[in-house]
Amino acid sequence: MNVNPQIAILSGSKDSERLAAAAVELARSQDREAIAALGPYLGRAEFLDRLDPPEGPMTHLIAVFRALAEHPTEATGRLCEALHAEPEFVAVAARINLLLGALAAVRPLTPAAAEIFRATSAEGFAEVNAPLLLENESVPALQVFGEIVAGDRVEPYVKVDLVHRAVLPRRTKLPVVQICARLLQFELPAEVRAAIIETLYDYQSRSWFGPAMHPPKPPPWNTASTEALNLLIALAGRILSAAPEERLRAPVQSTLEELERIRSERR
Repeated sequence: MNVNPQIAILSGSKDSERLAAAAVELARSQDREAIAALGPYLGRAEFLDRLDPPEGPMTHLIAVFRALAEHPTEATGRLCEALHAEPEFVAVAARINLLLGALAAVRPLTPAAAEIFRATSAEGFAEVNAPLLLENESVPALQVFGEIVAGDRVEPYVKVDLVHRAVLPRRTKLPVVQICARLLQFELPAEVRAAIIETLYDYQSRSWFGPAMHPPKPPPWNTASTEALNLLIALAGRILSAAPEERLRAPVQSTLEELERIRSERR
């Protein structure tokens, strides 16, 4: 029986560079069997310690999960789902971060993946998950994002921050505007509702993100599709008709005028 040479390396090598190269090649392969064979190794502490010695950074594991995220398939999703159930893998929180990134790259989100995002959000990963779910854009991913914001498992102040960080760089995307519009129909804490509105129609980097070196930034409004513009304009009208507090009214009105100008120039 022929043995995959990369698997042979994973089985016996103690050279972390060779191990990383072999694991990355398997992760990139888009070969269902090869990716499945990688799983049992990544799930064992013994292998993970050979890949990245415990006293150092997880440089090689990061490279493996980057390869999985850059080459997403049904097989990579199943691998991530299986790893989440491996106690030796999830014993280190930083590994869960890597897993979530690769899992969210698979579209659409499977029911099992959605449950992982629900569970990890309740365990302190909500701010990690929010941008990943919005970037995925599939219906199940948007549903989980909505549950995070509308549910009671995450503190309101955390919701405010994750809305700012997750929605702002994607606020011109139609699916993101749609889920925000739906969320505004719920009974939300006042500060969470305000965060959704201001993130869609305003930009206050310093007050939202502090003195961060690379804070999230909004895309230009003219990159929005006409359908997204139409929804943003209609939503702004509904928000203004509800008489929001002045600090929200002014940016919504100003942005509404800009959006209407952009739309009129497309006609």
